[in-house]
Amino acid sequence: MIRRYLSLLFIFITIVNAQQRANTQRRPVAAQQRAVTQRPSAKVPAGFTSGKINSMRDLDYEVLKLSYIQTDRALATLKTMGYAVVEYKAGKGEIEGEYNFTPIFSNKSKDLNSLNALPIIMKLPDTETISLVKESKAKSAKKSALGVDLGGVTLDYTTSGDPMQRLMVGYKPGDFNSVAKLLDIIQNKIDVPANQIAIEALVLEINNDRLDELGIDFSNAGQGYSATFPPPRSGSISPFTVVLDRTLMGNSSNFRANVEALISNKAAEILSKPSVLVLDGRQARIQIGQQIPITKTITDQVAKIKSVDYVPVGIVLNLRPRISEDGSRVTIQVETIVSETEERIGAAGTIDVEAAPIINNRKVQSFVRVANNTPFIIGGLINEKKTENEGGVPVLKDLPFIGRLFAVSSEQRIKKEVIVVITPHIITESEDNFSRVVPQDSELFNKFDNRSFPNSYRIQHSDVFDLSFIYESPIFNDILNEVNKRSEKDKTLMVREPYKSILSGRIPGESALVKRMLLDVIEKLGYYKYISPEKVIYFKDDPDDPAGFGVALLSKDIINMSSGKSLKLSYSLKGKATVEKPFVRPTAITSYVTLKDSYKNSLKSFNARGDIPQDDIFTILLSRDKDERRLYEVLVMKKMLEMNPDLELTLKYFKPGIEILFPSPDVLLKNSHVVDRDAAKIFYEVNDYYGSFEQEFTRATADLGRLIKAQN
Repeated sequence: MIRRYLSLLFIFITIVNAQQRANTQRRPVAAQQRAVTQRPSAKVPAGFTSGKINSMRDLDYEVLKLSYIQTDRALATLKTMGYAVVEYKAGKGEIEGEYNFTPIFSNKSKDLNSLNALPIIMKLPDTETISLVKESKAKSAKKSALGVDLGGVTLDYTTSGDPMQRLMVGYKPGDFNSVAKLLDIIQNKIDVPANQIAIEALVLEINNDRLDELGIDFSNAGQGYSATFPPPRSGSISPFTVVLDRTLMGNSSNFRANVEALISNKAAEILSKPSVLVLDGRQARIQIGQQIPITKTITDQVAKIKSVDYVPVGIVLNLRPRISEDGSRVTIQVETIVSETEERIGAAGTIDVEAAPIINNRKVQSFVRVANNTPFIIGGLINEKKTENEGGVPVLKDLPFIGRLFAVSSEQRIKKEVIVVITPHIITESEDNFSRVVPQDSELFNKFDNRSFPNSYRIQHSDVFDLSFIYESPIFNDILNEVNKRSEKDKTLMVREPYKSILSGRIPGESALVKRMLLDVIEKLGYYKYISPEKVIYFKDDPDDPAGFGVALLSKDIINMSSGKSLKLSYSLKGKATVEKPFVRPTAITSYVTLKDSYKNSLKSFNARGDIPQDDIFTILLSRDKDERRLYEVLVMKKMLEMNPDLELTLKYFKPGIEILFPSPDVLLKNSHVVDRDAAKIFYEVNDYYGSFEQEFTRATADLGRLIKAQN
């Protein structure tokens, strides 16, 4: 009986196990069928790999630094557009000034395998920034008498060298097209710079009886200007605003001429002539004046305590401009404050410093809309200054009864009008407008032979070539239009050359033009004389040397030049490097040649452009004394470019006003100088700068040029 029960139990267990194995085998098939039925019908975009993303470690990343907008504002816009965003919640760290960051994922960023989730935009936590003179909350209640903590502040926060305002973009490997589209939105639509406005102000103080000589009727509007004048109060003119008409520039010029005439006749005085550069929509504040001390005495039951407070007086201009959409007009919120003290004269004509001064304050607030480059006037700031003087014969003036016979008292009243002339100038990247904020051409801004500062030169207007014909070229404009058309269809072109450079406003080959302009500056300064010919060397092939090359003095080769011969130094990279010797210094092949054509044509024939820059052959040709001097100027340029790594050799950057560091003459005289392939390239580019520019431009845009030619 027991044996029978055991047999039945064994059969039951066998059936259950078989059923479980069958269910296990069917489960993947069923799951696969459900996946097929639930798979979205959306088509996988081109370049999007089908591999499954298990974590964010499987993504590729790009780091983007924002130039103008804050990361929080950029992320808010991107979230509104539907992008997946990861932000952080900051909590206090273990020590003061440090934080712990907890990531906060948006709903889309959690599903990495969703086509709509990628790319994912992650905010990199910003560096903590505080002012060194910012007081803590505990100290804010105890301000010093001067309002400044002369003992310094506690540097509580940890130091970080991270760059600020960055975003990290995570995307699926192979799907860079979506990242390129995102970069286009950020760089061209969100992270764009604000325009700037240069505001010039002129503060005049004019005798009240000479106002009519300005050429403006302050009781009504007239030709060339417009205004709404408030009714006079107590016989004087109330504050007003006059806008000159820019269509009648003669009136504006007459006004300036009248002001200059009043100043020359000493009927007017320039109190201040400030100017400020401010971003569109931002506030600018100009304050010129003094800090007037006022003595305070606090008496209690124990003692008297004296302290000094300082009250600012003078001229204050608060301005907030806003540029119209078409860039033709400026709306300005302006506040003008003119204040001054009225001293109290004591005995013997001395100033009573113990008495609190009377502060005369004149203030105007207004909203003004004017055309660009159009001045407007804020006036009506009338002040009647009264000065009381007391004096007399010492001792005798203090005698009772008869002392008044020996005392003198006088009162002087001066009535003056303060006129503020404000002119806004919208600043663009073009040279004509931006020159308003660049100092005028003067040698005062150049620093040479100064032991405390490096030698520097400020580019002047005369140093910049007129190259407008390049931007007017129909071929260049056809290529530019083709690049814009293609980049709209394929955003990945934004990171590929030559599309990337052209889209950013650069022109292939333009560095040759900039180098020529730099060479003219070096030539003007006579810097070649700091190159010692005995210290100019070059490298040549030497099979007996283990390194494969030797050093030669260029001066010896120049001395050995016979009459009618020219020295040629050619540099080529072809056949130099091998697998056994991958790092080979480019050496010069020297020879003496007889020129059968002009110097420029011969130089051009000895320099050849290949399909790629590595195939280029650059040659230095020395035929005359000025060629040797030109080579020394090229060596100075090489050193100068090393000292200015941030100097962009682009027409967009090379504008009047930029400052360029120059090597010290002592350093040039003492050090050796190598004539290498880079020097040969610069030598050719500065001698045939237009031809070199065209060659490089044609090579970089060859494919685009052939396409445009076929279309035409």
